[in-house]
Amino acid sequence: MDNQRELRELGLTKYEASAYATLLKQGITGAQELSRNSKIPVGKIYEVLSNLNNMGLVEFQRSRPRKYRAVKPTIALNNLFSKKEEETKNELENFKLKVSEMETRLSDIAQPDHTEIQFWSTLIGEEDIIKNIKNMLDETEKEILHVKPRRITEMMQKKYIEHNSLIPMVIDEFIKAAEKDVKIKTIIPQEIFMMRVKEKLDQIQDTMLKAMIKKNLEVRVLECDYDFILIDEYITHIPIPDPVQPKKMFGELKVYDKEYAGKLKAKFEELWAKGQKVDLDF
Repeated sequence: MDNQRELRELGLTKYEASAYATLLKQGITGAQELSRNSKIPVGKIYEVLSNLNNMGLVEFQRSRPRKYRAVKPTIALNNLFSKKEEETKNELENFKLKVSEMETRLSDIAQPDHTEIQFWSTLIGEEDIIKNIKNMLDETEKEILHVKPRRITEMMQKKYIEHNSLIPMVIDEFIKAAEKDVKIKTIIPQEIFMMRVKEKLDQIQDTMLKAMIKKNLEVRVLECDYDFILIDEYITHIPIPDPVQPKKMFGELKVYDKEYAGKLKAKFEELWAKGQKVDLDF
C-alpha cells in the first residue's frame, strides 16, 4: 500500500506526506538532508516542516542547524485527527452562523402567494420520505391532519414499513410540532400507536410542555382505508404503493392544490366524526 498516498487522503499535501514518511524511515534529520532524500525543494522544506509541526506530526530541536524527528505514528495520527476534528467543529459553527444569518435575510424577502396554484412533486424510497417528513413539519404553520389506513398494522407486522425507526421518528416530529403550537389531528386504526406516543410523552418532565402537547395533539381511532396528510389546508402528502408489492410503500406524492385539499379536509372531518376519541392521559 502507498503510505504517502494514504497520508494525502488524510489531508496532507504531497510534500508533507513525503517529508513525514521520509523522516519515519531516516529518524532524526536536518532540513537540508531531508530536502535531498525526500526530493522536496529547499525553498519549500522549512514551510513543510513547520506545517507538520503545527499538525503534531513532527518535533524539532532548537539547535543550529535545527534537527527534526517524526512523531510516533499512533500519536501523530491521533494528533492529526484531533486537529481535523477541531477545524471541522469550527467550520460547522461558522457555517451554522452563516445559515442563521442567511435564513433571516431570505425570510425578509416577500414571497408571492402560491396557495391558488397547482404544483406537485414526487419522493421515491424510504430515505426521501423520512427527509420529507422533517421538512414537512418544518414548513407547517397552523395544522396537520393525518389519517392512516387499517392495512398499516399488517404492513408493520410484515415489515413493509420499518416501524422501529420510521414510526418513532414520525411520533417525535409530531410532538415537536405540537410543542411549537401546531394543531395536530391524527386518525389511526389501532391504539397500539398510542402506546408509542405515551411512551414518548412519559419521558418529558416539563409539565407546561406536556400541557402544550396535550392541547395541540388530538387522536382518534378508526378502521378505514384512507391514507393521507393534509398541511395547512393546501398541501397534501399521498403515499404511493409499490406496484410489485402493493402493501409496501414505493414513494409519496406531494401536492400543492387548495381545491383538492379542501375536498380531503371535508373527508377527514367526516372520518374524524366517526372516530373514537383517545384520551391523552399522561
